[in-house]
Amino acid sequence: MYGDGSTIGTLGIVDRPLASNQACCALVPNKRICIPEYLFYSLMHRRSELVSLALGGAQRNLSGTTIKRFEICVPPLAVQSRIADVLSSYDQLIENNLRRIAILEETARRVYEEWFVRLRAPACERLPLIDSPRGPFPQGWKMVQLQELANDIRDGCLPAELDTSIPYVGLEHIPRRSTTLTEWGAVDGVTSLKLRYMHGDILFGKIRPYFHKVAVAPSHGVASSDAIIIRAKDKSLRSIVLAVVSSDDFVAHAVQTSNGTKMPRADWKVLRQYAVAVPDGDTLAAFDGIIWPSVELAMTLAKQNRNLRAQRDLLLPKLISAAIDVSEAEPLLEAAE
Repeated sequence: MYGDGSTIGTLGIVDRPLASNQACCALVPNKRICIPEYLFYSLMHRRSELVSLALGGAQRNLSGTTIKRFEICVPPLAVQSRIADVLSSYDQLIENNLRRIAILEETARRVYEEWFVRLRAPACERLPLIDSPRGPFPQGWKMVQLQELANDIRDGCLPAELDTSIPYVGLEHIPRRSTTLTEWGAVDGVTSLKLRYMHGDILFGKIRPYFHKVAVAPSHGVASSDAIIIRAKDKSLRSIVLAVVSSDDFVAHAVQTSNGTKMPRADWKVLRQYAVAVPDGDTLAAFDGIIWPSVELAMTLAKQNRNLRAQRDLLLPKLISAAIDVSEAEPLLEAAE
């Protein structure tokens, strides 16, 4: 558990030997009294209480002594085990979905590289190549600018005008090097101008583009104005646009052409001129038929994870405080599985 700075109170449980720095408090439970997994979930449940005990100003600190003196309720080992089993089962389901998402994204990247970088798309390998400033591309394809495939959507709105349940995506919600959005907030509590987006739009983090924050919107909502909202001009172009703007080459181009030093910003006026090799309609449709179902499945898995986390977080305080018996939680887990 971290006890220092902005990460104060952050918890983790490890399954292998490791070393940590002095900002991390390593807790080694006495297994005759407390099961490690139960301790983890118990501390997770009462994290806010722990954080409130931190001392200091700008750099608050949670000392090892304070952590050691923190009291938790310890039921019999058998009860601890059942509680930990239920809660860890939720986490395992979440982790399995994350692995599936990672596999889907990696497969999509490899297909894009095989078809559009190595130029090994079906029925295209035997076509003669045509030279261009961006490199060779097969005869019958065309080299176009990104702006011919997608638009930058600048549909601004004020949060006060919107329903408070509408999803809000800030740069802090967009994952690094993953096109699947797994976290978002609500529009209540945010201020200043925001940008509307639609399901399937691409959110590109333009502040410090080297963070490689590019993700597909799983629903309608609003985003920070620090994101570029990219929308394919046609459904048939959605997969190639996503593959291009989430690629390492495109992100590197965004970094190289960004403005500013302390907080560099990517500029759509520059990015829209990025050259893209576009194949014939059949190849484009075949590519979309492979990529977009994977995108949709990844979004579905991400939504499942949000539901699983919500169920786990609802059960956590009830189980730890003995407000409900473990036997009441087990049927809920079976339904989630």
